[in-house]
Amino acid sequence: MGRLGILLAFAIVGYFLGVALYYLFKNLYPWLIEMLPMLAQADWLIAGFIGAIVVVIVVVIWSYTSRS
Repeated sequence: MGRLGILLAFAIVGYFLGVALYYLFKNLYPWLIEMLPMLAQADWLIAGFIGAIVVVIVVVIWSYTSRS
């Protein structure tokens, strides 16, 4: 399978993943609207997101600085 075939396979997978996420979000939207105000006030959730972002940034910086 050549380069064009691999790109086409990724495009097809991306297309179906996008369609699946669209329908998933469309069905979860009413629940998210109901739960979002409650989740936005949860300090543990906000702290978790900040921690995840910081760790990802640290790992990316580490991976770029430790190239052999």
